[in-house]
Amino acid sequence: MSNDSEKWQWVDEDPIEKLLQAPALAPVSPGAESGTVGNACATGRTQFGELRFEEAADSFSAAIAAEPDHPTAHFDRAVCLEKLEQWMASADGFRRALEIDHSRTQAQVGLGSCLLHMDAAEQALACFEQCLQSGAEREAGLLGKAVALQQLARYEEADRAYRELLQIDPGAAEPLANLIALSVARQDAAAVAEYSRRLLGVNPQSKAALQGLALLAMRNGDQPAAVGYCKRLVEIDPDTFEGWFNLRFAQQRMRPEQPARSIA
Repeated sequence: MSNDSEKWQWVDEDPIEKLLQAPALAPVSPGAESGTVGNACATGRTQFGELRFEEAADSFSAAIAAEPDHPTAHFDRAVCLEKLEQWMASADGFRRALEIDHSRTQAQVGLGSCLLHMDAAEQALACFEQCLQSGAEREAGLLGKAVALQQLARYEEADRAYRELLQIDPGAAEPLANLIALSVARQDAAAVAEYSRRLLGVNPQSKAALQGLALLAMRNGDQPAAVGYCKRLVEIDPDTFEGWFNLRFAQQRMRPEQPARSIA
C-alpha cells in the first residue's frame, strides 16, 4: 500500500448521525389524552409528525407547565429538542423524564445519544451500560455502547460490540458502516474491504461503503476503480465535497491508457 495516510480520512469517522437518531415519541394509551395536558401533547404530536419540531417542543413545554411531573411530556419535548440539535437542553429533558420514571429506558438511550453529541463519551458509555443492565432496549444500548467505545478509541471493545450486533442481525447497516470507520482508524485494509463490500451488498447506495472501497482502490494504485466508486458517490450525493475532491484526485493520477471502470 502507498503511504497516503491522509486518505484514511475519507470515511466518515463520526457515526453518530446515522446511528443514534432521536427515539420516537412515547406511545400513548387509547383515550389517555384529555384535558389541558392531553390536548397540548396531542397538538405536539401532530406538529412533530409534520416535522414542526420547534412548535412541537413549545406544545410539550405547555404540557409541562400545566403538569411539571408529567414524564411523557418531558420525554417527548426532549425528543423534539434532539431533532433540533439542542443537545444540552435535550439531555436535561431526558434526565428529568428518568428522575420521574426510572423505568423509562428509551430516555436512557436518548440521554446517551445527546452525551455523545456533546463529546461526553465516558458519561454516554455509563448511560448505555445502565441500559444494558436493565435488560431493555438491548440493541439500542449495545449500539450506543459500541459508538461510545469507538469515540474513546477503545477499538477492540467497540469491535466486539459491533460484532455482537451483527450476530443479532447480520445485515444491519449501522454496525457495518461504523466498522468501516473503525477499521479505517486502525488502518486495517482487509477489514475495510470486507465491511465495505458487505455493506454495499446490504445497501448499494451506501456512501460509507463507496468511500471505503474508493479509499482502498486509490491506496492500491487502482485509479480506474477509485474513479468508478467516486462517480457513484457523487451521483448519490452531488453535494459531497470528499466525493468530488477524491474523484478529481483519482482522475489526475490515472494514466491515459487506464479507462475508468464501470463498478457494478
